[in-house]
Order: sequence, then C-alpha cells, then structure tokens
Amino acid sequence: MTTKISQWQRIALLAAGISASMVSVAWGTGLYQQHTDGSIWQFTGVPCNGTVCSGWVELDNNPSENMIAAGGGKLYQLHNDGTVWQYTGPTCSGGSCPGWELIGNDPNSGTIGVGGSILYQLRGASIWQYTGEPCTGNSCPGWIELDDNPDANTFGANGGLLYELHADGTFWQYTGPACSGSYCPGWMEVDDNPTTFIVFAVGAKALYQQHTDGSIWQYTGPPCSGSSCPGWLRIDDNANTALISAGGALYQQHKDNSIWQYTGTPCNGNTCPGWRKLDDNPETSGTFAGAGTVYQMHLDKSIWQYTGTPCNGSACPGWRKLDDNPATAFIVAGGTAF
Repeated sequence: MTTKISQWQRIALLAAGISASMVSVAWGTGLYQQHTDGSIWQFTGVPCNGTVCSGWVELDNNPSENMIAAGGGKLYQLHNDGTVWQYTGPTCSGGSCPGWELIGNDPNSGTIGVGGSILYQLRGASIWQYTGEPCTGNSCPGWIELDDNPDANTFGANGGLLYELHADGTFWQYTGPACSGSYCPGWMEVDDNPTTFIVFAVGAKALYQQHTDGSIWQYTGPPCSGSSCPGWLRIDDNANTALISAGGALYQQHKDNSIWQYTGTPCNGNTCPGWRKLDDNPETSGTFAGAGTVYQMHLDKSIWQYTGTPCNGSACPGWRKLDDNPATAFIVAGGTAF
C-alpha cells in the first residue's frame, strides 16, 4: 500500500480537503499539521508574532502515525500497522495523548480520506465507508463496502460526493447503493480520458480535473453515455498550470509557484479570464484549499494563510504566517462540513 498512500498524499497536496479535509473542530480553524516525528498539531487561530508561532496545540505524538484526514468536525489518523483512529479529545498533556479511539483494524487497511463528514478507506482495490461504530476489542464492525474493483487506483471525496479513478483512466462517481456481496452497482461513469488526464480535485460543490496540456475542466454533467462523456466545461487553458487544489473554491499553482483563484467565468474559445492572482512567491511549495480560505507551505516549511487581498501588480500582501517549523511534513486544511 506504500504506492497508493503516496498517491493519496499527492492528491491531498493538490486538493487539500479534496478527499482528506473539510474540518471544523475545537477552534473551528480546520487546519492540522503532521510533523516528521509523527506528531499531529492543530492550529488554534493565533498567527505568528514575529518569530514566535504559538498558535498550535499537540493532539498526538505517535511515531506509528502514517497519514491524517479530517472533515465534519472530526479528525482521523492511519497507523503503519493499518489501524484507523478517531480523535475524541483531550489534547496531549506532557507525553500523554489519550484522545484517540480505535475504529478500524483491517489487514488490508490503506489510504483514508474524508468527504464532507464521511470517512472512506481504500483496502487493496476495495473502497469502504465508516458508519460510526467504533471497534470493540479486535472487532470493528462499523464499515460498509462501496466497491470492489481491481481497476480502482485511488479515490477522492468532498461535500458528500465520492469519486474513484480506474487504472484505465476512467472516472466514476458513487451514486449508491453499497455492495451486496461481490455485487457493487452504485457507480456511474463521468469521464473516459486516459491520454490527457493528470489529476483531479473535489471541491465542496464541484469536481475538477487537470489535463497534461495544463488545461482545467469542471464537471457539470451529464455522465457518460457509451464512449461519449460530454459533461465537462473548460475553465482554463494555461500550459503553466502545475497543480490544482479545491475546497470552498478552486485554486491553481503555476510553474513559477504563483497562486491563482478561479472566479467562476469559464473559457470563451481560447480566452479564459476567470482567474485572479493571490500570490507570486517562488518559495511556495504547496497549495492547500480550505472551506473559506487557502493555505500555502513554503520551501522552508513555514505555513501561510490567505487573508483576502489579491495581488495588485507585483504586490501580494494578502498572507499571514501561521507557523515556521522545519519539522512540518504535511498539512490538512478544511472548514465546516458541507
């Protein structure tokens, strides 16, 4: 599962909250970070003051932690042994971090992700949904199977929507019902584009994909009919596009590391005016969309939040520093469940 976990984390970098975000807990900020030692921290709302960045509280300090996912006011983590845990509180006190409850313990456990308030897990090639019942001893009955397809490559979710990408490049949306034995009929095809598709991002209200030529497309429906999949609208056509990230809004990062927000106007022919620049910083290493804002990580591992002022020429003042910790490995951003 190492490869698939790596793929998920790459998608989370592109869609932050796509499949592993949309969160609102204790302070409602919905921002978490994972350190290289496996510890997990939550932002409390206090930005940095000069070199002092005190706005973080520790939730766990477990070297077995593999990845985190959050949504709907809940935080989850996957351990190296395949167990899945839900954060119930309290925060850490000294070296003790008791606020976690075991909810999954399957030998095929792999990637986890959250859409809206629903937790999903990829086990081998099957996809499972958590129903809310925690484990009792080694028994973890709180899961239902949604798909069991050997072609399943990875999945993404948000806003109550779940999608999976197949190895042949086809793209599917979950419509229900859940599997009955080995029969899993609850999927409809929304795209079949194996040659130009790079990655997808699931926002709170829409699904997006990026093509190899840098163009970005939004799914508007209808689903595929036979080999025809007309339900896509082009919203950008820029060869400089490097990655996309979706939450409450859609963002893209260019190859020069500038950050742009989609304003809602699709392309008209070859003209795609629906973008505004939020930042122009060559030190940007990743863009993470939340419910009502966007975060970025710099090459020095510092974390920054967009405050709402777009660029004016070469001046991009709309950012505040939240942390400056070289131990940061990854962040998960979000907001309230949709």
